[in-house]
Amino acid sequence: MKALSQVVATLSHVPGVIAAMVVGASDGLIVETSPVAGGATGAADPRKHTAALAAYLYSKVTRASGAARLGTPAFMRLEAEKGHICVVGARDVVLVTIVTPDANLGRVRLDMMNAARSNHD
Repeated sequence: MKALSQVVATLSHVPGVIAAMVVGASDGLIVETSPVAGGATGAADPRKHTAALAAYLYSKVTRASGAARLGTPAFMRLEAEKGHICVVGARDVVLVTIVTPDANLGRVRLDMMNAARSNHD
């Protein structure tokens, strides 16, 4: 995979991305993160919880996908009233983005998949 800081920088510059993170797949700890777009300086950072929960959800989706004999999930998206959480597994890490409702999800997905694919090369 490209340097983690480069992956985060690339993803965080996609229009509509509020935050981009690389998270440990097994422990949910943030390995690398972007600044929060529009975030207040010194405010408590809720991404710790978002990152851990996203990694946990991805592990459960992976388990369900395996049980259904579908293979490894390529992309996971949680759609909510005020935006989306997108997740892609990349070996020992999980790429997580938090995006606005009007973000170009195709672009976000493509860039996340390309970043994850570079981890397997």
